[in-house]
Amino acid sequence: MKHSYSQPQAVEPMVGAQHAARTLALPLHFFTKPSSRASKRIPHYRVGQMVRFRISELSTWAATQGGTHE
Repeated sequence: MKHSYSQPQAVEPMVGAQHAARTLALPLHFFTKPSSRASKRIPHYRVGQMVRFRISELSTWAATQGGTHE
């Protein structure tokens, strides 16, 4: 009997605001200020009192913004 086991998906690490800002070359306040995150609809997660981001989601978000990062 042959068993087919699916490979576990790799889990993408979550990063902090400074890493996110550096990676996307955007101002740090986009990621640190709740009002900026909300108005710009930046994808993020609250982990306890920390705010974390997934680079893949931020890259997708940035691509949909069409250069409107003001």
